[in-house]
Amino acid sequence: MTAPREIDWLAEHVDEGEVCFRLGRCGDDVVAEWGGLATLTARRDGTDVRLHFDPDADPRDVKKIERGSAWLLVRHLRDRLGLHGAAVSFDGEAVVLLGRSGQGKSTLAAAACRRGAALLADDAVGLDAMASGDTWEVIPNELDHWLDAASRQALGASSVEAAKLPLRAPRAAEAGARLVAFVDLAFVDGPPRLVRLGGIAAVGTLVPQVARFILDEPERQRRELDLLHSIVAVTPVLRLERPRTFDHLDRAVDLVMNLMGRPEQRG
Repeated sequence: MTAPREIDWLAEHVDEGEVCFRLGRCGDDVVAEWGGLATLTARRDGTDVRLHFDPDADPRDVKKIERGSAWLLVRHLRDRLGLHGAAVSFDGEAVVLLGRSGQGKSTLAAAACRRGAALLADDAVGLDAMASGDTWEVIPNELDHWLDAASRQALGASSVEAAKLPLRAPRAAEAGARLVAFVDLAFVDGPPRLVRLGGIAAVGTLVPQVARFILDEPERQRRELDLLHSIVAVTPVLRLERPRTFDHLDRAVDLVMNLMGRPEQRG
């Protein structure tokens, strides 16, 4: 009998003292593990994908991993770009919302969908080059907004549970949409406003949000950086600054919808 191969763990995410996610390699395979929930194993070229869930895993978590982080990791193996972020579309045009956890990406996407936008992604954004070669398409992927209690209440869907829960989007995109802007979210004092980023600041906004499965191939990382430079050369990168309060949510939605050609809501 062949002894089990040892996994060389390369990166991990720790929350409250516990490893909740980690990435590694095992011989010719790469491995991702969501603590107590799931394990994803695949060849480095994106073939022979095996995703196994714990029998006791919550079905909602299963769906989120399948459509979210696992989907992004497999895209990376197949040299297709994926970002951690939210995305909405209107009339064939899409905006990708970026930012650290807690910056309000899902909340802003959900509010935009209540104003006529369609949900492309809540947490896992897939980008494919369009035939023209100088534009990018955001791939429709997720169907639910994952919102905490405060955000659910602000959007009129109150719940007694404090944890993030899935809330079905009023409209989910059925087709891809042309990327017109990246919007990085930040909480600051003052009224909501958009600030254009350029150069290193623009690329630096995207770099931490790229989903990566293979971490030990410098050549792959160089190709990724070149790709990001080419994308920001043709796609605006903006920072949406607004206060940490729901009082300004409508104005923030106005700014996002305007990027997709939707006039501001009046009244």
